[in-house]
Amino acid sequence: MLKKSSASLSSGYILGFKMDAEGVTIAYGNHSGIISERAGFKPDPAQSFQSFLGLVSQHSDKLLNIIQAQHLPLPELVSISIAGSYNAQQGLLTSSRDFPSWKNEPLKSQFQLLFNLPTVIEKAADAGALAEMLFGTAQNLKDFSFIDLGPNISLANVLNTKLQAPVSPHAGLIGRNKLPQLKKEAEDYIPTLNDLCSSAGIVAQAISTQASHWDPEVAVYQIINAALNNDPYAIERLAEAGTALGQGLAPYIHLLRQDMILIGFPLCLAGELFSEPVFKSAQMSSGLGLEEMPKIVGSALGNRLPELQALAPAIYAVRNQTQA
Repeated sequence: MLKKSSASLSSGYILGFKMDAEGVTIAYGNHSGIISERAGFKPDPAQSFQSFLGLVSQHSDKLLNIIQAQHLPLPELVSISIAGSYNAQQGLLTSSRDFPSWKNEPLKSQFQLLFNLPTVIEKAADAGALAEMLFGTAQNLKDFSFIDLGPNISLANVLNTKLQAPVSPHAGLIGRNKLPQLKKEAEDYIPTLNDLCSSAGIVAQAISTQASHWDPEVAVYQIINAALNNDPYAIERLAEAGTALGQGLAPYIHLLRQDMILIGFPLCLAGELFSEPVFKSAQMSSGLGLEEMPKIVGSALGNRLPELQALAPAIYAVRNQTQA
């Protein structure tokens, strides 16, 4: 697709992708986090990996044509934030609950082939943590956690300013954690963090428990906006989701004793309507005093977070390469 190839990472412009079941964000920007152009599309989670690549090519071509029409430099790096279990050593997406039909897909080599550019890939929560380290609240923090709240919740940890990247591609995917204390007597299943606290889970719970109040096609952004406009149903839904998330986070707080836990997109947009219930529940579940608890706040990057999450893997890799 692009003419030039490079064996090493460049500090030129970046074509970034944030990919999960809710949507694909495509961002063209520089190493200062300035986004010049953006695009996106909503994938079919059931489609094959090769079909998905066709859509990536189609939408990227349109964006690149706009870039060339403005006489902007072509990108020299591809950067990817991916939802799922990514094996960095082999460049394989071993599986993804966001894209159930994808198994052991050669994500890195296929994107390198598609764009003929060096490609840097991180799992969604790791990319979010890098974005916070580069441009957000965590720039001066040594120990923090970042929660990606897409359709499937994942957690990244930074300890002593270093992103923790276990070899296992499944590390950090905490959304399947079950919450037996929230099981309802009339129901057979035990809810998970994904069921109650993810963006998709919040929508499903709203439709299930408040059916008369919401349109069946409601999106999580509408629920968040309704809460910010004092809709009691939306506030209740976010409070219940935050309470469940706080209970799920309590063991990680004991283990890591972070300075801060940052809430990712889109729930960061809800501000204290979501973060406060998370904090109160985590404190109660952990049994820790106020002085022992990490701060729990929504990312201050707000609506910019998905685009910066897309660019952050490449920016971080280049900066580390320069410092090495």
